[in-house]
Amino acid sequence: MSALVQRQLTVNLWGHLSGGFGLGEGARCTMRSLQAAGVRVQVHDLPLATHVNDQPTRPAAQILPAAVDLIHTNPNVLRQTDGLAERLQLKAPLRIGFWAWELEDFPSGWESGFIGLDQLWCPSSFSATSLGLRSPIPVTPLPHLIDWERADAIHRQRQVLKRQRSTADFVCVYLFDLWSTVGRKNPYGVIDAFQQAFPFSQAAGHRLPDARLVLKVGSGSQFPQELASLRQRISHDSRIQLIDAHLTREQLDQILINSDVMIHLHRAEGFGLAMAEAMAAGIAVVATGYSGNLDFMPPGSSALVDADLVPILCSEGDYRCGSFWGEPNIDQAATYLRALSTDPDVRFRLSQSGRQAVQRLLAPERLGKIVKQRLGCLLAQAGRAELIRNLPLENPFRVLEGQIDERFRLR
Repeated sequence: MSALVQRQLTVNLWGHLSGGFGLGEGARCTMRSLQAAGVRVQVHDLPLATHVNDQPTRPAAQILPAAVDLIHTNPNVLRQTDGLAERLQLKAPLRIGFWAWELEDFPSGWESGFIGLDQLWCPSSFSATSLGLRSPIPVTPLPHLIDWERADAIHRQRQVLKRQRSTADFVCVYLFDLWSTVGRKNPYGVIDAFQQAFPFSQAAGHRLPDARLVLKVGSGSQFPQELASLRQRISHDSRIQLIDAHLTREQLDQILINSDVMIHLHRAEGFGLAMAEAMAAGIAVVATGYSGNLDFMPPGSSALVDADLVPILCSEGDYRCGSFWGEPNIDQAATYLRALSTDPDVRFRLSQSGRQAVQRLLAPERLGKIVKQRLGCLLAQAGRAELIRNLPLENPFRVLEGQIDERFRLR
């Protein structure tokens, strides 16, 4: 075993790393942040039978004793998925959870998930506030570290397409998964804003053919009633395209390359990964100005839509009736869409501001530093030095004895 490997902190990352859905991409984002901090990551995939699992994973060639087990999934997923908890072979002396949550209230029934954890990480300050309401352990927001190589490639291809494009089409896009619930993702609000911005009168036979809306829907086959309702809602407007087939990463990227604006009128988000990825790719974003996305959307980086805090009227999954979320202003969203469609210069400036914002706020160096700070606090916590000394002599974690402050001190 090389000295380099021996002296590198090892973390076991447990999560849905092959999953082609939000929690899966979130786990891959956390893997990037750990790597940006110089941590050796051993991935342990937890595929879900209810979801598509088509993303490549890279298991470690050599499994070493790890200092930390990081479990990147929510307590409700562990509780509701048969056999999932039993697949967690947690042997590291320290343990961190990573949860994603979207409402201001603490999620009912998640309290038991704190058992055995030393720290809890989550994707935004919004999530940290709600999870911290009942947390007996430190809660830290660690924003998602997006795939910058992919985002930069999409941005370059968009620049080429912009020079070659001869049509005046204005293409809006919205990506969402029905597992995240129609109520929270609010696709009907997106449709309403689009049709209000670009009126279509079937009786008069008049429409604005230059404006199009692409709705990419995930998990449609598992929610046939919701999918059928969406199809019925747009059936009389040929400008709106609904795609419910599973797409490869390349096919999804092509949709983004051809889009002018992402419209994202959510009622609540724990982070808002699709918005962050769009901004990184240089796509102007119109989004609800509420919840987790505000961590990477400073003023001027996107067209933020005002939202009124309203009670949830009908429970969907863990989003319970009586809790609150943000209802976006559809009139304002429509106004933003019209303005961006008629002024390419304004659209370009907004897209550039958005890209610059996430380049700064979601930079690998910045997020890697957060990881080092949190691991440093964990390792320096009272009693941890004794824990290290009690490990077997051959455990690679022993090399940190006496070096904790030097290697992971707060900066």
